[in-house]
Amino acid sequence: MKHTRVSSAWRPVRAQGRLKRGLFGALTALAFNVCLVLLPLAGAAALLVIGRDQLYAYEYSQEGARAVALRVARLNGELIQVDFDRQNQWDGLVDMELRANDIDAARGFLLSGAGILPKRAASVLSQEDATDAELEVAALELLTPGTRERYMAAGPLLSQQEAEAAAPAPSVSSEQDFELMARAVLAEPENDTLQFILSGFSLGLGGDLSPNMAEGALVLLEASRRDDYPPTLAAELSALFNEAVSIQTFRANARERAEGAAAGSFANAAPAFRDAVSHERAAEARALLDQLGVISAATSRAGAAALVTHAITLRDMPRLTLLAQAAGDRAVAAAKRLPRDGRLVEAARGELTMTQDLIAILVIAAIALFGLIAIVLIKAGQAALGAWRRLRDDQDDYEYPGGELVEISTSNWRPL
Repeated sequence: MKHTRVSSAWRPVRAQGRLKRGLFGALTALAFNVCLVLLPLAGAAALLVIGRDQLYAYEYSQEGARAVALRVARLNGELIQVDFDRQNQWDGLVDMELRANDIDAARGFLLSGAGILPKRAASVLSQEDATDAELEVAALELLTPGTRERYMAAGPLLSQQEAEAAAPAPSVSSEQDFELMARAVLAEPENDTLQFILSGFSLGLGGDLSPNMAEGALVLLEASRRDDYPPTLAAELSALFNEAVSIQTFRANARERAEGAAAGSFANAAPAFRDAVSHERAAEARALLDQLGVISAATSRAGAAALVTHAITLRDMPRLTLLAQAAGDRAVAAAKRLPRDGRLVEAARGELTMTQDLIAILVIAAIALFGLIAIVLIKAGQAALGAWRRLRDDQDDYEYPGGELVEISTSNWRPL
C-alpha cells in the first residue's frame, strides 16, 4: 500500500487541544500574579484603615476583664526568673512592696498569684466568679505569717473598705499659682507650658472640668515629672495642649490688655487665656484628662502615673483605661516592675469594629486569596492528570512494544 504524506494545511485535533491548554495556562498565570500582588496590597490597606480610624474598641466587660487580669498576672509571673520555690518568691515580692510602703503594688502582686504560683496553689486563686476582695482573703492564707501580718497592718482589706463619699474636685493650682505661671510664661517664651495650661484648665478657663478630669490633670503632672516619662508621648501631649491653648495668642492678648507686671495678673491673664483656647482641641484635651481620671479612680494617682509611662502614643490611652478597670492593682504592680517594652499595653486587647471601607478591603483580600488557592488546586490537578496520562502511555508502550495501528480518517483532522 502506498502512503501519501499528509499536507501541512491540516492539523490534528490534538494540536488544537494543546493550543487551548497553552492559552488557558497563560491566563491562569496572569490571574495568579494579579492575585499575588493584590493580596498583600489589600492587607496593607486594611492595616492603614484600622490605624487611621482607630477601629479597635476597648470596652469593659466581665468576661474580658477576667482575661485581661489573668494576662497581667502572668506578666507579673515573668518577674520570677528561677522556676524554683515560686511561692516563696511570690511572698518576697509582696513583702518587698510592703516594706516600700506601696500597698497598691503589694496588693497587685498578691492578686497576681494565679499567674505566679505553682499550678496547685494557683488553682485557689483562679476562681472565675470570685471578686478581688474574696481572692485577697484567699491569697493571704498562702503568705508566710510575717508577710501576712505586715500586709494586714498596712491598710484595710478590700472587703473592709467602705464606699467613699464623693470628694470635691482636686485642683492643680490656685489663682495665685496661675498668676505666677502666667508671668513666667510672659517673661520666658521658651518656658514649658504644660503645667500652666493644666492650671488654667483646672480653674475652668478652658471649659467645664469634671472631678475625673481634674484628677486626670494631677495624674498627667505627676507622670510628666517621672524620669521614665516616654519622650514620644510627651511630644504628642505637648502638641495637643499647645494646640488647645495657643501660648502666642495668650501672650498677645495679655500684653494688649495691660502692660508690665499687670499683664500677668489673674484679672488680666484669665480672660487672655480664655480667648486663646481652641474649643475643638480643648475638648480632645479634656477627654484625655477624663481617661486619666478613670485610670486613677480604678487604681491610684501614683499607679495611674506609672501606667502612663508604659504608653508610647496617645492611642494607647484606651488600652491603659481597660487595663486599669480590668486588672486594677495587678496593673499597678506590673507598671512598676516590668520593662517598658509594650507588653503591658498589649495585654489589653480590643474588639475590631467593622466599617464599609474595611469590609470592602477584606472582600477584595478574600477574593484574591480564594483565587490563589483555586489556581494552585487547578494546577495541581492538571499536574496529577498529566502524570497519570504519562504513566498510562508508559504502560501501553511496555505492553505493546511493536507499536499500534492508528486509523487516519477525515474525522480526525480539521482544516486550519
